[in-house]
Amino acid sequence: MNSVPGSRPFVDVVTELLSRGCRVRFRAEGASMRPTIRGGETITIEPVSEIKMGDIALYRADRGLIAHRVVGIRNGNGKAPVFLTRGEAASSTEEAVEEQQVLGKVVAVERNGQSIDLGGRWAKLRYRARSFARSAGRWGARLSGVHGAGWR
Repeated sequence: MNSVPGSRPFVDVVTELLSRGCRVRFRAEGASMRPTIRGGETITIEPVSEIKMGDIALYRADRGLIAHRVVGIRNGNGKAPVFLTRGEAASSTEEAVEEQQVLGKVVAVERNGQSIDLGGRWAKLRYRARSFARSAGRWGARLSGVHGAGWR
């Protein structure tokens, strides 16, 4: 992300609460998850029981707590899965995240005084539609580059 407040005590408290089965809420920082999560908005995280494609995982990284979308899952032969995560902003790149790094998943964001469910069917459909539009835009750009002047 949206990196999240990254002080060591904060990271430790969030990790402890989630490991005990508690939900946590705090303000997110950064812009890598725009438009789904904007810097300064409050996010709600649930302890993780299962992470699926399309979920927004909260995980520990060297730079603090990060919340990014799961865009791929690699299952090793008898090993724990590795999650491929990416922010939704155009400049975001994929990052491999080990299962033990994952603390929870973002289930809601508060915007303009309302809580928006990020785990429901409609939220995932909006994400897929945005992903499709982004992919179509890249595909169109490649086509126009091949044909020089583009479509007429």
